[in-house]
Amino acid sequence: MELGASSRVLSNNTLLRFSPESTFRRRYQVPVNPTSLNHHQRRFSNASFQLSNSYSIRETTYKKVVNMSKVDSREFELSSLTALSPLDGRYWSKVKDLAPYMSEYGLIYFRVLVEIKWLLKLSKIPEVTEVPSFSEEAKSYLQGLIDGFNMDDALEVKNIERVTNHDVKAVEYFLKQKCQSQPEIAKVLEFFHFACTSEDINNLAHALMLKEAINKVMFPVMDKLIKALCEIAKDNANISMLSRTHGQPASPTTLGKEISVFAIRLGRERQEISQVEIMGKFAGAVGNYNAHLSAYPDVNWPQITEDFVKSLGLSFNPYVTQIETHDYMAKLFYAFVRFNNILIDFDRDVWGYISLAYFKQVTKAGEIGSSTMPHKVNPIDFENSEGNLGKANEDLSFLSMKLPISRWQRDLTDSTVLRNMGGGLGHSLLAYKSALQGIAKLQVNEARLSDDLNHAWEVLAEPIQTVMRRYGVPEPYEKLKELTRGKVVTKESIREFIIGLELPEEAKANLLNLTPHNYVGAAAELARNVDVAVNLVNGRKVLETV
Repeated sequence: MELGASSRVLSNNTLLRFSPESTFRRRYQVPVNPTSLNHHQRRFSNASFQLSNSYSIRETTYKKVVNMSKVDSREFELSSLTALSPLDGRYWSKVKDLAPYMSEYGLIYFRVLVEIKWLLKLSKIPEVTEVPSFSEEAKSYLQGLIDGFNMDDALEVKNIERVTNHDVKAVEYFLKQKCQSQPEIAKVLEFFHFACTSEDINNLAHALMLKEAINKVMFPVMDKLIKALCEIAKDNANISMLSRTHGQPASPTTLGKEISVFAIRLGRERQEISQVEIMGKFAGAVGNYNAHLSAYPDVNWPQITEDFVKSLGLSFNPYVTQIETHDYMAKLFYAFVRFNNILIDFDRDVWGYISLAYFKQVTKAGEIGSSTMPHKVNPIDFENSEGNLGKANEDLSFLSMKLPISRWQRDLTDSTVLRNMGGGLGHSLLAYKSALQGIAKLQVNEARLSDDLNHAWEVLAEPIQTVMRRYGVPEPYEKLKELTRGKVVTKESIREFIIGLELPEEAKANLLNLTPHNYVGAAAELARNVDVAVNLVNGRKVLETV
């Protein structure tokens, strides 16, 4: 089936309306705004599904095929069934916590915040006499615009943008309209956006979006995931398990120790993310303070803007073009990719352990594992996690590679790309929650773990030949190779071999006491100490919030 130029559509002759703004209002409880509603309706009025003439469709459940003229359209209401992105559709409930920060709404909000904070900063510069110090009443009014910003305000900005065709200028005009009624601020309206290029506002807004989203949404779930792994590690510190290197039986370990490895690795990458400096610039059109100095040549603008950027909780980048160079974003997103890769490794390992029946999965009444095989309980949470981590890494890797590259003093390719930051974080968040959901269903099958060990006496070849080396027994490795390789090794054959060795009685007794269950080295202790180890690698400073 192809999408083609013809207008042949399967239908019961019923038009479905597509109104994203109406769903937007329901989701955020925003009152009806007729002007913005019409705008959104017009904006999406061309949405249609078309089927090619070259494809013949036969389906008895449809009553007829309706021919549509070119001027007709199909309008579908935005819902979980019609959203193009599954993050905004099927998975919305799991990722919606990111929406206040990583959405268009979040971008507009932080632009408003930056514009207002800059005006307040100007009022504190003695040389800028045209913007006198504001009274507490005026300051409170401006802060109220930030604290009280809501969906109606965002829609109003979008309505202004329809006229300006410029999103940042729309924010400036919005603030001027809002402040006309405040006498002090009304006198200095033209100092909104003073000496700023749009990217001065945008780069700080994007930085704040990332900080808030990571601090308030991503980190809590990541920490919950690490903590869950620590709990599994400690609870199963003494549960012996057959290792598999290259997929073959190897020296035993404990289930808890193997899980603790992932907790430590994730904790280390979580620390790396928290230590990335989120940076901002505020140096004008090409990074030289040209406009600033033309208006106020005696002001130390580099110091003023550094103080301003730092007051927002960001690190200052003094050497820039029109844009902040985005190098920190590349570092940040690659750190998420590394965290995600480790979690993919965990997902696949647990998937394999479930396949080996080392873990059972707690069933939930009413759930179906397979549409045709009633007995199945599939590891879908770990599969969902792995799949979304792959999608997240694709998005984050692209951002990391593209964003640091900009022609000359800037091109516009970063602008549209930056609007996709929420996708990479959204798929990551979904994956973390899926992994947590899967972890909550895991139930250790100790009988299966024990049975595997009971059939793997050959793993004791390692300690036996190592002790033989200590006491000078000739060709220890070769002797154990002859005993075990390609042969069925049993408890009896191992014991018979040990008894026949010329070893001190104490050494021989120790070897005879070994079993695949207790030959686990320091695995149990490592697992029990996982909390201490995670705290050591996670002695982190969380990104400071504004």
